[in-house]
Amino acid sequence: MKLAILAVWTVLVLAWWPSVAGAHQSSMSYASLELHDSGKVVHYEIRISTKDLYEALQLGEDRDATDAEIRGGASQLSEYVFDRIVLSVENVECTFVRTGVTILEDGQRFARVSGESRCDEVITVVRVHYELFFDLDPRHEGLLRVGKSLYQIRRTSADIVVKFDNRGGTSSLGFLHSGWLHVLYGLDHILFLVALLLVVGLESASTRRSARDSFRQTIGIVSSFTVAHSITLAAAALGWLLVPSRIVESIIALSILYVVLENVLVAVPRWRYRLTFAFGLIHGMGFASMLRPILPPEDSTLPLLFFNLGVELGQLCVVICVLPVLLALLHRLGVFWYRRAVVTSLSLALGILAVVWLIERAAEITILDL
Repeated sequence: MKLAILAVWTVLVLAWWPSVAGAHQSSMSYASLELHDSGKVVHYEIRISTKDLYEALQLGEDRDATDAEIRGGASQLSEYVFDRIVLSVENVECTFVRTGVTILEDGQRFARVSGESRCDEVITVVRVHYELFFDLDPRHEGLLRVGKSLYQIRRTSADIVVKFDNRGGTSSLGFLHSGWLHVLYGLDHILFLVALLLVVGLESASTRRSARDSFRQTIGIVSSFTVAHSITLAAAALGWLLVPSRIVESIIALSILYVVLENVLVAVPRWRYRLTFAFGLIHGMGFASMLRPILPPEDSTLPLLFFNLGVELGQLCVVICVLPVLLALLHRLGVFWYRRAVVTSLSLALGILAVVWLIERAAEITILDL
């Protein structure tokens, strides 16, 4: 019973934790760095969600900036960004120029802020010092694409050195790591998997089958989810399928709510692989919302494959960590007490969180703001 209580409190803590950052994943920016004019100009542009501009535009409250506010505050926004992001070109005399702010619609609304360093000689090494939003969100992450390479910028690694004469080799590993982290930092994806895994062992335990059947069932569920989200991840990331992020994120919250209700109301949920395939299509579009802004404009096949592989590795980590604990609790408590102490309690906690997320995402409001 102590193990059951510990498991319940663990998920309750996880359910409370994301409220600190709101219903969404911690804020992210998407940038690119390119050489122009025979290698003497380095062009930098960054996409920032219009929901993250309240301080830069001095809106007075944490809300989505309107098009008129962005256009009216374009100079102020550009100054704010490039006070916190500094490009340094080594051993070359350069002049930095802020080149503009535009509004971009790509699944969600972005302010695209650009600038460039114009130099006297060919550029080979650029240092990027990045301090944007870390004071507002310590878990903020910046993604920087240079050709087919991807750099991840965090508070603990705010300086990136880009060598333009050596961009080959392990460029796709950044996309692999980014996909892996997107699952581990995307609490809604993790909790959807946890909700599915809660009842995996019940059918086998009720019919006195071996644990191998539980793992076989898990493989079916995870494989179905993998196939489905791989389809829409590729289609959405390549721009073939565009659905507003507000709708996608709302349905992801709804997917958690549906699964936990089924956990509570149905004694032994069956045919879960069908359910995971249907909702996996939506989760794939959620993964793509992060990948699409950083895909290289050409030759995006390998980055896409590595990102998807990273997602699968992150998903596998969740299953490996969660499933053995749940099966051990089921074996220790028996079917009756496992359903009462674990399935019902955790489903209730996850259901409450899913309802809050659904309201926040559908209405674009903040309920939990600590």
